[in-house]
Amino acid sequence: MTLLLGSVILFGCGGKGYQNMTARYNGYFYADLRLSEVMEAIDDGYEYNYNDILKIYPEIDSGVINGNKSKLEDAFKKASQVIEWHKSSDWVDDSYLIIGKIRHLQAEFALAVATLQYINQTSDDDDTRHAALIALMRTYMDASDTTNVEEVVNYLDLQDLSEENLINYKITSAFFHQRMGEMTEMTQDLSLVSDYVRNKNERSRINFILGQISQADGRNTEAFDYYKASLVGAPPYELDFHARLNMQQVSAFKSSGDIEKIREVYAKLLKDGKNKEYQGKIYYEMGQFEKKQANYDLALGNYLKAVSVEEPSARQKSLSYLRAGELYYEIYEKFELASNYYDSTISVMPKDEEGYDQVLSRQLVLSDFVKQLNIIRVNDSLLSLAELSPVQLDAYLDIYLDEKEEEEKEAAKKEARLNTGVATANNGSDVFGGNTAGSGQWYFDNEAAMSQGELQFRRQWGDRPLEDNWRRSVKESFADNTTDTEEDDPALQAKIEEAEIEETGARKAEKDKLLATVPTSPEAKAELGLASQAAYFKLGDIYRFGLEKVDNSATTYQTLLEKYPETDFRLDALFALYSIYLPIDVNRSNGYKNQIIQEFPDSLTAKLLINPRYLEEKEARDKRLQGIYASAYNAYDNGEYFKADEIIRSALASFEDVDFLPTVKYLAAILKAHTENLVSYESALTAYTEEYPEGPLHDEAKKRIEALKPTKSGPVDEEFLYSEDFNQLHSVAIIFNHELNNADSLQNAIDTYNKANFKTNLSTGKLLVDAQKKTTMIFISFPTKTAAEAYQGRLTKDISTLPIQLDINFNNFVISKDNFRVFFDDAQGKRDVPLYLKFYKRFYK
Repeated sequence: MTLLLGSVILFGCGGKGYQNMTARYNGYFYADLRLSEVMEAIDDGYEYNYNDILKIYPEIDSGVINGNKSKLEDAFKKASQVIEWHKSSDWVDDSYLIIGKIRHLQAEFALAVATLQYINQTSDDDDTRHAALIALMRTYMDASDTTNVEEVVNYLDLQDLSEENLINYKITSAFFHQRMGEMTEMTQDLSLVSDYVRNKNERSRINFILGQISQADGRNTEAFDYYKASLVGAPPYELDFHARLNMQQVSAFKSSGDIEKIREVYAKLLKDGKNKEYQGKIYYEMGQFEKKQANYDLALGNYLKAVSVEEPSARQKSLSYLRAGELYYEIYEKFELASNYYDSTISVMPKDEEGYDQVLSRQLVLSDFVKQLNIIRVNDSLLSLAELSPVQLDAYLDIYLDEKEEEEKEAAKKEARLNTGVATANNGSDVFGGNTAGSGQWYFDNEAAMSQGELQFRRQWGDRPLEDNWRRSVKESFADNTTDTEEDDPALQAKIEEAEIEETGARKAEKDKLLATVPTSPEAKAELGLASQAAYFKLGDIYRFGLEKVDNSATTYQTLLEKYPETDFRLDALFALYSIYLPIDVNRSNGYKNQIIQEFPDSLTAKLLINPRYLEEKEARDKRLQGIYASAYNAYDNGEYFKADEIIRSALASFEDVDFLPTVKYLAAILKAHTENLVSYESALTAYTEEYPEGPLHDEAKKRIEALKPTKSGPVDEEFLYSEDFNQLHSVAIIFNHELNNADSLQNAIDTYNKANFKTNLSTGKLLVDAQKKTTMIFISFPTKTAAEAYQGRLTKDISTLPIQLDINFNNFVISKDNFRVFFDDAQGKRDVPLYLKFYKRFYK
C-alpha cells in the first residue's frame, strides 16, 4: 500500500516524475530519433574522397535536408511540445538543443546561435550547457565565424567535461582544425579520443584519418597500425577496402620477395568480385606502389589501366591521368606527352579536388608549350617546303599523303585495341597538321630527307628534266615529237596515263589544298618567320619560368639567335642568356653582356648593365632639370623671353638622356617666336614634332604650326589680333548677366570680398560688353600676369560666396592691358568673348 501510494505521488499527472517520463518518451525520444535519421542520411549521401584525407564530418547537403524536411519538422514539433507542455521536466534544455541543431541544419544560423546561447545562459545542467556549446562551435564554423569558434574553444578548454562531451568536443575541435588546414592540431585532438569513441563506424573513420595523416608524413609503421585499428568492428566496406589497400603502401619490406607478396595482394583484390567498382582505385594504388620502387614504366602501365576500367569515377580517373602526366613531366621530361595527360586530367577532375588550381596552372603552361612548339614546327616546315623545286614538292606531297593514309589506318587499329581516353591533342603537328609524334626526323630536317622527293621522282620516272608541270611537258613532248620507238613503248604510255589518273579526284583536291598552305610570296614567308621568332622566344620563357628547365631554355634562346640573327627579340634573348649564365658561368654571362652593350648601346638594358645605378642617377638629373625649367618658365611667364631663352640654352647644353628633356625643348621652340621670328619659330616646332612624333606636346606643337599657316599665306587669323606680350599690366575680368545681377551691388560685393581677403588695395571697374546678350564686365587690375592669375584662382574657388547668379554667358578670365583695348575695339576684338578665350586658354594657366 505504501509502495502504491509512493508511485501515485511520483507519477501523478502533476508530478515531476510523470513530467520527465512523458517528456522523454513521448516527445524528446522521437525528436532525437528523427534528428538521428537525418544525420545518418547526410552521412550516407556524402561521397568521401579516399584519395585525400577524409573529412571528419560530412558537409551538410541542402538537397538531403530538403529531402528530409518532414522528419525535421516532426522533430522540431515534438521538441517544441516538450518545452511547451512539460516546462517543469528535466528534458526542456535537451529539447532546446535539438531545436538548435535543426536550425543549424536548415542554415538558420542566427536562430541556431540564439537557441544554443540561450541554453548556455539559462540551463542548470552543465553537461547540457557544454553539449550546446559544442553544437554552437559547428554552427559558427558553417557560418564562417572563426573568431567566435575560437572563443568557444578557449572557454571549453577550461571546463570539466563529461566523457561523452569531451569526446565530442575533441572531434569537433579536430574538424575545426581540419577546415583551417592545421593538421598537427587536428592529429593531436583525434589521437586523444580515438580509443574512446563509442560509435564503431566513427571510431574506424577517425583511425583511418590518423592513418592517412601518418602516411602523408612518412610515418609508415604508425600509419599501418592506425589502418589496422580502423578495421576493428566491421566498418563499412568502402573504408575496409581502402584501409587494406593503403596498408600495402605502408607495409615494411626488406626483400624482393616482400614486394612480390604485395603485388599478389593487389592481384587478389582485383580478382575479388566485390571490388569491381574499385578496380580503377586498385590499379592506381598499384601504380603508386611501383612508382615508389622507381619502376616507372610499370607505374605508367597501371595508371593507364586505371583509366581503362569500366565506369571509373571521375575523381579517380583524373588522379590516374595526373600521375601519368607527372611521370612524363618529372621523370621522362617528355612535355608534349605530359600535356596530353594534363589536358585529360583537367577535363574530368572535380574542381574541389585538393591541388586543382596547381594542376590547372601546370596544364596551361604545358598547353602553351605545345602551342609554341607547333607554331615553330609548322612554320619552319612550310618555309623549308617553300625552298623545294616544284618537282620535289610534288613528289613529297605524294609520299606525305601515302604515309598519312597508312598512319590513319594504324591509328584506327590501335584505337580499336586500346581506348584509354587520353586526350588526343596534336602534340606532334607536322607541316600540314598531321600527327607525327613518335616518328623520326622531319622530312626537312636534313638534306638527305629533303632530296627524298627528287629521288622518288627519278626512281619512278627516270632521269628526266626537273621542270614545272612536268606531266604536261611529258605528254606534249610525246604528242609533238613521238618516234616509232616511243609510240611502241607501252610502259611509258602506261606511266603517263597512271600519272593523269593519280592527279584526279579527291587526292588531287587534297594535294591542291596542301599546296595552298606553302608560302610563295616574300611577304607570306616573312610573316611565318616573324611568328616563328615570337614562338621561339616564348618557348624559351616557358622552359625557363614555366617548366623550370634552364638548360632547355638557354638552348632555345640560342637557336632563335642562330636562325634569326636580326630578330626583334635579339636584345631580350641576349639578356635572358646573360641572366641564365650569371650564377653558373660568369665568363659566358659576360660575353652576352658585352654583346648587349656593343649592339644596343642606347638601350636601357645596356645602360643598367654598365651602371646599375643608372635609373637612380637619371632620376636625380631629371629633378635638377625640372628645377631649371621652372626658373626658365617663370621668366617666360613674366615676359622675360631672352632671359628664359638663355636659361633653356644652358640647360640643353648641360643635360642629356633625361625624361623631362622634351618639355624643355618645347619651351625652347616657343621662345623662338619672341626672341627671333616666325620662320625660326615654325622651324623649331617642325623639328620638335619630328624628334618627338607622339605625345601631348607633339599635338600642341602641330596645332601651333597649323595656326601659323594663315599668317604666311593669307589674312591674319583673328586669334592673332591678341598680343603675346605679357610683361605688362593685367586685369581679371568677370562677365555676367546684368539682368540677373545688379552690376553696382555685385561690384560692391567684390570690393568687400577684396578688402576681407587681400591686404593690397585692389581697384575695380565696370564696362558694358554686349547689350543684346545683356552682359557686363567687372574688372580688377593687377601689376603683373602672375598676380592676376593668382587672384583669379582664389576667386574661382570662392565664387559661390558672392551674390551672383550664373548663366551660360558667365565668364572669368585674365587679360593684359593691350589685349583689353583690342577686346573692346569694335573694329578688332568686337567684344567677342569666345574668340579671346581661344587665345586665353593657350597662354594662361
